[in-house]
Amino acid sequence: MSGSDRPTDDPADDRSLDDLLAALASELRATEELPVAPSASVWLGEAHAVAEDLARGDLDRPVVHERVGHVHRLLENADGLDNEAAVERVATARSLAVTVHERTADERPDETG
Repeated sequence: MSGSDRPTDDPADDRSLDDLLAALASELRATEELPVAPSASVWLGEAHAVAEDLARGDLDRPVVHERVGHVHRLLENADGLDNEAAVERVATARSLAVTVHERTADERPDETG
């Protein structure tokens, strides 16, 4: 994840992991109602689907780590939003994804197995 997504004063750090995931899904849900370029819409739609799955809970933390990284990568590809509200929502979603990814970093899936 890029350093530009790192929040400087992130109040999300105090929220529970479940609350962060719910907020991530909520930010992406809100982009559905906004007019954005079709090419960006595809990326946002996929990111939203994964975020909703994460927000439903009951996933192992290593799985959360992996999937929230995927959400972040999808959001990185959602350029050309052409809508200031969507830009703000996506920026907030990226920040939330970074926060969750960092919080679960010590619980990555075992890559040796």
